[in-house]
Amino acid sequence: MVEREDLNFRSGGRRCAAWLYRPDGEGPHPCVVLAHGFAGTREGRLWAFAERFRDAGMAALVFDYRNFGDSEGEPRQLLSIPSQLEDWHAAIAFVRSFEEIDADRIALWGTSFAGGHVVRVAAEDGQVAAVVSQAPYTTGISALLAAGPREMARLTIGGALDGLAALVGGEPMRVPAVAPPGRRGAMSQLGA
Repeated sequence: MVEREDLNFRSGGRRCAAWLYRPDGEGPHPCVVLAHGFAGTREGRLWAFAERFRDAGMAALVFDYRNFGDSEGEPRQLLSIPSQLEDWHAAIAFVRSFEEIDADRIALWGTSFAGGHVVRVAAEDGQVAAVVSQAPYTTGISALLAAGPREMARLTIGGALDGLAALVGGEPMRVPAVAPPGRRGAMSQLGA
């Protein structure tokens, strides 16, 4: 059995890096498409889930969003929800192009930020057979409220400044994904 194949697909004019896990036996096989949550990459143990799916007789495609991990895109670690949703759709189209994959039995798997993405992408696609959405991030408002008033104000102002910079062609505002409580970061709650 081949451990996994390093492949690439195109999304938004960029190369997205992917691993394809193929099960033993005759196809066509169902396929689970997986991507990371907020600020992660496929190296963050997504391979462990893909291996389990493969061992259960399903193909699995694990990919990095553009600007993350081994995928193309500048600036690095740029979080763009519209781009990530486009990457999901491109990944689904990519796996549907394989003869040994059953295009009618595609499942999506996401956790946290990707858990929200998979719900939306499946609804937009209309032909996804199943969705696994673990602890999904589905609304920015609830996340801001959970951050508390001070951090909510700081993140809202940062988001507005980032939007203004984008309008005039400026650099994106960079914020650490995780920071200690009281420090500037997208996740700065105790235990993050």
